[in-house]
Amino acid sequence: MRQRLITWIAIIGLTASLAGCGSVAGVTGMGWATASHNSIEYDDSSWCVPRKLKKVLNRVTVRYGKVTVHSTKRWWLENWWKGGARKSYHLNCRAVDFSVAGSPSSVIAFLKAQPEVGGYKHYSSGHYHIDTGPRRTW
Repeated sequence: MRQRLITWIAIIGLTASLAGCGSVAGVTGMGWATASHNSIEYDDSSWCVPRKLKKVLNRVTVRYGKVTVHSTKRWWLENWWKGGARKSYHLNCRAVDFSVAGSPSSVIAFLKAQPEVGGYKHYSSGHYHIDTGPRRTW
């Protein structure tokens, strides 16, 4: 019974997130895809990444190599489980967490120089966060 409830919550969250993120053209399967032509691998849904953040990720691949995207869209319960901020930009398809090889100070300086990036951070796990909100770090 519990598994069925969790499955329905996941379906409702996916349905709600599809409704709020615009076009889903180019989605492979349930939205998880690998874009090997530009060295971006998605471990999460690719359809929810804003175009301007996709441009930033493409620039990151040119400079540092392969990018692995770990988190894009989160529905509210997933965000709560992961300890995300109550008004996280992940909730409305405006944030990306990813990893890339390279010196963290160099990558952060590069991200900071991108006009499309609002919030940015390097986590101790090695992941980076970028979003389309106001310019800030935490």
